[in-house]
Amino acid sequence: MKILIVEDHPKIRENIKRFLKINWYLAEIAINWKEALEKIWYSDYDCIILDVNMPIMNGREFIKNLRINWNNSPVIALTSNSTLDDKIEMFDLWVDDYLVKPFELKELEMRIIALSKRKNKQINDKLFIKDIEIDFSKHKIFQQNNEIDFSNKEYLIIEFLARNKWYPKTKIQILENVWWESEENLELSSTTMESHISTIRKKLGSNFIKTIKWTGYIIE
Repeated sequence: MKILIVEDHPKIRENIKRFLKINWYLAEIAINWKEALEKIWYSDYDCIILDVNMPIMNGREFIKNLRINWNNSPVIALTSNSTLDDKIEMFDLWVDDYLVKPFELKELEMRIIALSKRKNKQINDKLFIKDIEIDFSKHKIFQQNNEIDFSNKEYLIIEFLARNKWYPKTKIQILENVWWESEENLELSSTTMESHISTIRKKLGSNFIKTIKWTGYIIE
């Protein structure tokens, strides 16, 4: 699943991102409503985790903007308010679920899973690219119905690019989304990533991941 975290508090934001990546989710962050709307414009998300007390445009206005523009991505609202009136307002704005701060990250994951089951008709857990099938729910890849073995990092590169197909991603974006350990002082060079991509091409064909000069990589 691909998830967008919209949160202006750096510690909360990074803790959620790190937890989700450890548990096999593709997690991206936005620190304000403007950055969030730009990301949503160019990419689809299976779930949006939203702090409703953001500055400038608060979460309530943000959700209204989403729904007016016919974006139906499930939204989990993070709020410090727990009164009945606050909860009613959240659901009136078409929020799918909410959590009151502080909360346990495992509970957040359970709510994400519950939303994915509830929305299973809208969420596509498989993607087909020519003769290649990517099963996001099982973290497996098949070519002509034969399973192809990949390392954890190789699979995550494929999933990240496939989830963003038609949109080229830079080396830095791939490193940030696949090698989350780099945030814990793990030194990585682009050579490491290029080696993984080379291996993927050997297994799935040289044109499966294309290089866009001066930009990065893309799956079309």
